[in-house]
Amino acid sequence: MKNKIIGLALLAAGMVSLPSCDSYFDDVPNNATTLDDIFQNRGMTLGWLTNIYSFYPDCTNRYAGNTAMYWNGGSIEGYLPWDWVETHDIVQGSLTPSTGFVERLWKQYYIGITNCNIYMANVDKCDPMSDEEKTITKAEARAFRAYFYLNLVKLFGPVPLMGDRVSSNDDPISLYQVPRNTVDECFDYIISEFKAVLDQNVLMSSFGADGAYDDKNKGSFTKEAVEMLLCDAYLFRASYLYNGDKYCQELLNPDGSMLFPSARDEQKWRDLKAQALKIINSGKYSLVLRDSQDHMTSDLSSACPFKSVFFASMGTSTNEELIYGRTSASKEVYAMKPRFSGLPSSYDKGAGALTIPLEFVDLYFTNKGLSIDKDPDYFTYDTDNPPTDVRGAKAIIQTTAYRDPISGYEYFKPASSGGAVSYTGPTSIMKQFYNREARFYLAVTFQNRPWNFQGGAAVQMQFNGNSGADGKTHDYPIFGTIVRKNYYEKQSNWDMSCEYRLAEVYLDYAEACAELGELEEALKYVNEIRSRAGIAQYGLNAGDTGKDIRKQDKVILPAYDQETVLKAIYRERILELAYENKHYFDVRRWSVADGTWRGGAEMTDGWIYPAYHKGGEGGAMTGFNINNVGQTDENKNVNFYKRVKQQERVFTKRMSFLPIPQQEVNRNKQCVQNREW
Repeated sequence: MKNKIIGLALLAAGMVSLPSCDSYFDDVPNNATTLDDIFQNRGMTLGWLTNIYSFYPDCTNRYAGNTAMYWNGGSIEGYLPWDWVETHDIVQGSLTPSTGFVERLWKQYYIGITNCNIYMANVDKCDPMSDEEKTITKAEARAFRAYFYLNLVKLFGPVPLMGDRVSSNDDPISLYQVPRNTVDECFDYIISEFKAVLDQNVLMSSFGADGAYDDKNKGSFTKEAVEMLLCDAYLFRASYLYNGDKYCQELLNPDGSMLFPSARDEQKWRDLKAQALKIINSGKYSLVLRDSQDHMTSDLSSACPFKSVFFASMGTSTNEELIYGRTSASKEVYAMKPRFSGLPSSYDKGAGALTIPLEFVDLYFTNKGLSIDKDPDYFTYDTDNPPTDVRGAKAIIQTTAYRDPISGYEYFKPASSGGAVSYTGPTSIMKQFYNREARFYLAVTFQNRPWNFQGGAAVQMQFNGNSGADGKTHDYPIFGTIVRKNYYEKQSNWDMSCEYRLAEVYLDYAEACAELGELEEALKYVNEIRSRAGIAQYGLNAGDTGKDIRKQDKVILPAYDQETVLKAIYRERILELAYENKHYFDVRRWSVADGTWRGGAEMTDGWIYPAYHKGGEGGAMTGFNINNVGQTDENKNVNFYKRVKQQERVFTKRMSFLPIPQQEVNRNKQCVQNREW
């Protein structure tokens, strides 16, 4: 029965391999025998469109599948310890063209593209649907097809374009022996498709006639969502990796033609700037500002930095900067919740295993908006030989509460020993965890930080702590830190994953301005993000000193050249959009993931990676001393804080893109493999 459908239209382009027919068509109604059956029934037709929506990647679940990956674990942002985690192949350097997720992502996106083509080719046959409904849903499918191609190009570089083709059994094999389109052809197609959909002016809006967010359209590819996807396409098209990187210029098709441009095209940055500014000036969005009681405010002076950044990345219709949120996302938080072994069953318990290398932790600014190595008040200590109890434990730990200096919001109050919950070990807090910026406290659960989402129990990650290794479990944080951002389980109205928001557009715009040499304009928008986070603005030039909008001392950059301003923007983006599935792709499109500045000198300035770290996304990854190596009675309260190499990661330039699946290269002799794979 289902084979009849497959035989008619569902072979997908010969450039992709379909999964098993039975698994793919489990959702085809039992009484449907042909495509005509499906597209004569309104419910089945809309069900086909719903299936297309399911190919939008849900990257909020540690169990990756379909088009999704849990990218946090594939970058310096974090790590998951379990042996089945697919991103291990990325960070360990064991990735090959035959790696399972490489084939899966390629295959699933092309299946999604084929499904879009089938929908657009057949929806007009559905008489029970109104003409308006057909037009709108066809536009959604067309936008999805462009989006799927955009993701393929982000992952693999230029790919073969199918156009509107729907495959059939009668197609000659020669039809599928096709070379990869150039990267400019791919982006031109993606952008033209998004623009064509917008020019139709038929998509629904995310906002009602009164200008308020319209809940009934959430999760849909609305006009505003597609405008944002167009902006994202412009961003990647303009980025160095796709727009002048000499490494990519050596990738050639079999006929000798170049797949990447031979020189930078500045117009691509102008296109991005114009699209980003269009979204900013639409008046539909504003940066989230909340006071310390969670109430919306439009006054920066009454806004709480932590509450503002907390709600800014929340997938909810009350988020005034949300541009697109994915509904039906799993929003999985098990890996972020501490294990809390030995604590009462009333505590929510998880694995506490999504952990952060100190190389990423150290990127967060102090509360002055300075890098930790630039703030004279930042507490430092001998990481190889920290003080002991006898020689002065109080030099690195303390027991006072810490409140935000702007709003008074209490970030933490060290837990007390004894009481309702029995603790082992100290409950004091390391001084390096004081006086940091709001986004640090949003992102990082550190040693002895109270789990203030429930009960205030201290999260203890030393070997015998309630969330430590203890030798009996693999559910523990190997770096002695746990990711905290996107833990919204106690927020009942969090019903989407936040995919795109206004802060990202500000940073897109700033990046475009900096690439075009408009440095002061770029910094104005970076400063908007910094002010919301409660840290000092940058001076717009070397002479722009004094106080900023929050009465803080402005931070003067070490230089006001293009490279320095770009790096300042990159750093802001890394922190603002952390754990929002951006970092993995950003460092690649910037051509900095190997630890060099666009293939040139090794970066030692501390902007994108800490100055002490070599190798970018690769190299040594450091954590705290979770196994208490070298513990003595003398140093037991501080030995955890000794920094230890926990991991050696691999990154080489070829990893800017995934390899083309080996199965595809074997079948399609015109499809060249990415460089060095």
